[in-house]
Amino acid sequence: MKKTDYTKEGKGIHKVRQLLGSARVFMMATNLEKIPFSVCPMTLQEMDDKGDLWFFTPKDSDHFKDIERDNRVQLLLVNENQQQYLSIYGNATQVIDVKKLDRLWNPMLRAWFSGKEDPNLALLNINMESAYYWNSDQNKLVSLYHLNETARTGNHSEMGEKGHINLQQH
Repeated sequence: MKKTDYTKEGKGIHKVRQLLGSARVFMMATNLEKIPFSVCPMTLQEMDDKGDLWFFTPKDSDHFKDIERDNRVQLLLVNENQQQYLSIYGNATQVIDVKKLDRLWNPMLRAWFSGKEDPNLALLNINMESAYYWNSDQNKLVSLYHLNETARTGNHSEMGEKGHINLQQH
């Protein structure tokens, strides 16, 4: 795999947007000091212009309580259809913002909340610090062919790209 690193000032946020594509469900790890750390699925609502990620969350959830004690989080995304994989480290902030909530709300959220006025409803804002990615520039069938050829012949071929994305402000 070809290795390419990005910075926020460069094309870092653009690369994260590209890797997100239409994928929206992350596994979010909290309580990172504990083994095993806590993990739960979270649906991305938005990546804003600054590159912050926004999620809805219940205030009575374990991860919400974990973030009160330690706001560091790790987000993991697997987009198997596009063969894109992303690991994001950042800091979470619990946000109560009626205007933002109104803008991001959609009826599907009624599966978890009684409505926009649900007293248990809050937003999580994730400020990304760094990310690591892997993505294949080939479809699954071609990738499987290359894997088979590598196993058969021992000759390695370029199957995509991986790299670090530094998203901290300098």
